[in-house]
Amino acid sequence: MSQILYLPVVRRKFDAKSAETIMATTKKILAKYDVLEPKDALGDPTELSSYLGSIHDKAISGIIFQNTTFTDAEFIQLVHRYYPTTPILLLAPREPSVHGWLRFNALTGIMSSGNYLASQHHPFEHLYGNPDESAVQNKIKVFVEAAQVKSDLAALNIGVVGTYPPGFFFSDANADELAQTFGTTLKHYNIDDAFDAAEKVTGEDYDDQLAYADAHFDGLDTKADETTRYVKFATLMRRYQKQDNLGDLASRCWPDFFDKYHSAPGAVWSQLCDEQLPTAMECDIHGALSMYVLQQLTPNRDAVFLGDLSSMDPEDNSITTWHDYGAFSLANPKYGVKASVHPNRKMPVSPDMVLKPGQVTMLRVHWNAKDGYSLAITSGEAEDVEPQFNGASGRIKMTEDVTDLVDQFVSHGYESHFALVYGDYRDDLVQLAKLLNFPYDLY
Repeated sequence: MSQILYLPVVRRKFDAKSAETIMATTKKILAKYDVLEPKDALGDPTELSSYLGSIHDKAISGIIFQNTTFTDAEFIQLVHRYYPTTPILLLAPREPSVHGWLRFNALTGIMSSGNYLASQHHPFEHLYGNPDESAVQNKIKVFVEAAQVKSDLAALNIGVVGTYPPGFFFSDANADELAQTFGTTLKHYNIDDAFDAAEKVTGEDYDDQLAYADAHFDGLDTKADETTRYVKFATLMRRYQKQDNLGDLASRCWPDFFDKYHSAPGAVWSQLCDEQLPTAMECDIHGALSMYVLQQLTPNRDAVFLGDLSSMDPEDNSITTWHDYGAFSLANPKYGVKASVHPNRKMPVSPDMVLKPGQVTMLRVHWNAKDGYSLAITSGEAEDVEPQFNGASGRIKMTEDVTDLVDQFVSHGYESHFALVYGDYRDDLVQLAKLLNFPYDLY
């Protein structure tokens, strides 16, 4: 697991005692995160070099470099040489008094640090302000979270079961480009082999998955052959997850599940998502990646929804997102999750549910051949409504004008699958785009 590295630097000819107070306050704010830090502020390049050498074996996802006073570029040059591509957040406190002694001169310090990093094309962010200011604390939060997600993506294995259905070209991904851009690796499985392997899963092995299904579905026939097939396949996917260290899954669904495995896939994906293995239907690899990013941003790795943008209502300024599956924990408790049949194929087991109310953030990791990767980010409020369609649906009152929003989505060629998570993570996603050096659209 990677950590955040906090480096407070100081020139002790300035007001070192007040600078220590700045450092102590910053450390208190950072205490909630997994941070590696020196005991005292580092007062010259030799001290900094010695400290960096002592931690060279640690995995670092991001660096917070704080000019508690002015320091010249020797300090930041050392950091760049030890960590030539690691994102850096530059901080510096405000000057504590005017008239008389220039006690910090930290603004000059942060400019000196920024000048050097920019000259080296090193990724960095910056903010001038005291650590007790809300803007500084929020900047630290989104930087830490985005840096950690960037690091997580570099270690991510996505399981890809089968291939995308006919015409779903956007579900594909170039494995080499994915690895070069994110560090993410694809692990492929043959869908027919998976069906054969699932058939061989025994009752003792799938008992836990069956109990989980029974606890979360209303009206589930635990004796039905389709239910047995569903929990066997879920058991196999969990086995793959453990065996190959998967953090994410993209799987073929139709027509194979219905025609070859004789069971609807919706219950499988619902259960895996609820068990914190984000799963994208229709083998949508970038959809799975979008789900993973959002899940990693939540404090407790909350379940994420992936749906079609299926309907819009200008009068309500809402978009309805829908698919044939959704994590149980995302359901509105008023209506629960009913065990039903697939809306089109009429085959069990598929959930009927509606998303619970609350603030949501929506994300699409977008790719096109000309421009490469970008992030499409938007937000809204999931409404407290009855199910909109058979399957899993949610009506989202959007933050932006829905007619313009849909026009922008179609004009930009965004994929029809958007991931959705509860909470406001727009700032975090913007920060992540900057750390990845991606363009982004925030709606």
